[in-house]
Amino acid sequence: MTGARHAQPVALVTGATSGIGRAAAVRLASDGFHVVAAGRDGARGAQTVAQCAAAGGTAEFLAFDVTEEAAWARATGDLAARFGRLDALVNSAGIFFTRPLAQTSLADFRRLWEADVESVFLGTKWAMRTMRETRSAGAIVNVSSLAALIGIEDCAAYCAAKAAVTHFSKIAAVEAAAFDPPVRVNSLNPGVILTEMITGAYGSGPEVEAFVKAGNALDRVGTAEDVAHAIAWLVGPESRMVTGTAMLVDGGRGAD
Repeated sequence: MTGARHAQPVALVTGATSGIGRAAAVRLASDGFHVVAAGRDGARGAQTVAQCAAAGGTAEFLAFDVTEEAAWARATGDLAARFGRLDALVNSAGIFFTRPLAQTSLADFRRLWEADVESVFLGTKWAMRTMRETRSAGAIVNVSSLAALIGIEDCAAYCAAKAAVTHFSKIAAVEAAAFDPPVRVNSLNPGVILTEMITGAYGSGPEVEAFVKAGNALDRVGTAEDVAHAIAWLVGPESRMVTGTAMLVDGGRGAD
């Protein structure tokens, strides 16, 4: 059942307890969205909600397992019932590890695929259904990676997963464009961005910052906020003619 239409646009952001997901949640809240910040850790989710409030916006935390279809069905159904709309979905949840291909187990590959690809499939599927049901001219941003487009040593599983996200988003865009009103779907492909995901894999300190800047034409450290600015543009009205694209935010790292 679809509820009365809420005056404020609504955005669901997964992976909102850290990194790009948290930065996107805060930015969208500051832009006037009511943000549903989804994640596993309630304490970190509360921090995100507080940051959204400090930015002048409104938000709530949703404890959420993005790999469970029943969770997506409940969450989108609740949004339709409560707000009568879903204006934006940012699929930012995911995991990352580095390992030579010969040392990557099938179990590890499947774990990454479930977290990084199946979650995006489920989120896009249920958001598209909800946006069509509520007649929301919505926008979906699936956070992929530069790794979808170039080969990165010791990242075979991650490269494969992000390539799948990028190309899946293109097909979803074609289908969603036929909705009335149309729904836009894009992938956002960051380069090496200084987030907890990177420091967790490579450590912290000057050496890691140098690694983040290496091969970057702009010679600067990319931040989660840099990516959030691009996400905000992709879900906003200025990008109304943009769908099915893979938008790089990589400081020129993939240009050579």
